[in-house]
Amino acid sequence: MPAVIDGSKCTGCGTCVDVCSEKGGAIFLNGSVAQVNEDLCMECGACVRVCPSNAIALEW
Repeated sequence: MPAVIDGSKCTGCGTCVDVCSEKGGAIFLNGSVAQVNEDLCMECGACVRVCPSNAIALEW
């Protein structure tokens, strides 16, 4: 299952966007909140590990 972002915790810092290995834009900023393109997410968990706000999870 793709990464899920809790918009109430996301600060829009962009760290997840920078670390995402899917160069097609699996994670992008929509205003001040990150969003996931579920079709592109590779479910690698890199974004989960670097999020300073613990706003991202992989749900199984």
